[in-house]
Amino acid sequence: MKFALILFVAITALPVQSADDKKKPFSSALFDKKYYFSALNEFFVETYNREILNDDLKTLEDLLYYTGIELLEDYDPGLLRKYPTSSTRFILGRQALQRKKYKDALELFTKIHPDHRYYPEGKLLEAQVYDQQGKVAERGEAYSACVSSAEKSARTAKTEKIERYYVMVTEICQVNKARHLFKLEDYKASLDAYDKIPKKSYKWPYILLEKAWVYYQLGDYNRALGLLTTYKSPLLSTYFFPEAEYLAALSYFRLCLYEDSLTIINQFYQVYRPRFQALDSVLKMNRHSQSYFFNLMFKPELDLKGQEDFVHQIVTRMKKQTRFSLDFNAIHKLTLEEKRIAQNEKPAIRTKLLPHLEEVKANMMAKINYNAKTDIFGFLDTIPFLSQELFKLNLEIISRKKDLVYMNKRLIADRGRGDYGNVKRSRFEQFWSFEGAFWADELGDYSLGLKSNCQTLRNELKEEE
Repeated sequence: MKFALILFVAITALPVQSADDKKKPFSSALFDKKYYFSALNEFFVETYNREILNDDLKTLEDLLYYTGIELLEDYDPGLLRKYPTSSTRFILGRQALQRKKYKDALELFTKIHPDHRYYPEGKLLEAQVYDQQGKVAERGEAYSACVSSAEKSARTAKTEKIERYYVMVTEICQVNKARHLFKLEDYKASLDAYDKIPKKSYKWPYILLEKAWVYYQLGDYNRALGLLTTYKSPLLSTYFFPEAEYLAALSYFRLCLYEDSLTIINQFYQVYRPRFQALDSVLKMNRHSQSYFFNLMFKPELDLKGQEDFVHQIVTRMKKQTRFSLDFNAIHKLTLEEKRIAQNEKPAIRTKLLPHLEEVKANMMAKINYNAKTDIFGFLDTIPFLSQELFKLNLEIISRKKDLVYMNKRLIADRGRGDYGNVKRSRFEQFWSFEGAFWADELGDYSLGLKSNCQTLRNELKEEE
């Protein structure tokens, strides 16, 4: 790892301060000047070769409060284990989870202090461990603990910014709890859990598709289609999910509205799939680039003539994710620290600190590039599967239409667009009259009123003249 190597060189090149030295540590001087990223590395240099005290652990937590913990990923795990704080345990636990060392991950997550700022997210990852182990009850308990602890942290937050952060964590935990209930096929409870996510949440546009699947499993195809209609709103133009097209076609199919289903299938094959294929061919040429996908986050038009709007939608949706927001924020803070050091410090200090900050920033950019590439190709890799499923659905529709002809039957319904009588709603839900305009307060509340077309009638044979 790059940072582990940098740290080792720094340790062997600099003298370790003795316990009797009354001089203020260099890391403390950097901290006082709010050079937090530089102070963090110097702190490791100063403490690595001596016994770690409780005061050292407090200092580390104070530094990580300002820098964030993501850059710890680039330090050697052996170094991090020397500093048993809740922050380092969170990172080490996450690494253990990624390496599928579930026992080690659980041991680390359970040692995160309940009052620590990463405790809710630790419970979230703990639930993922239980999911991999097939421990259903423990998984549900961990998600519930994640929600309750994040809500408590939001209530006790000292600043509005911190409160917003924990509200966001609460919503992430709540969504995962809803998914947990969906896996258990407790669809009504899952729906209740999804409904606790407010429309102003950044997660809300993503869960519309998931809620539509819940309604589909409940057999409420009109409500599923109504939720998918929400994605047609200009406010949600950047949220394009090919899976939503598949679910819409499938819902029409369950209502035996075959022509509606075929319209969606044909649109996918004629419009969307060629764009995906063209995009895929260009991006694969840059698969091994260390910067292409990072630059794509800021310049969607990069080598993608004719695909700019489409790529912009994908990239915008990615940039709204928490992971990317945190990484971009870290790069911004690193850049500001570099500028302040370059402007205010002597040449010797600049020479000492700036190369390390450049390495940190380069690693953060490489991480964003990797995550963006993974997300984009993960998105594109769903297209062949969805294309195959839509192809199967298309064949099934053709087969059913042929069967109707062979049996001299026809479907009962006409081409009317339904009425309110076909809408399932609770006593708390109101009717919104959709007349082609999308109103923000109505989004997510749509339901089609289509009547099932699955009953058949026998065609009457015409008498020969």
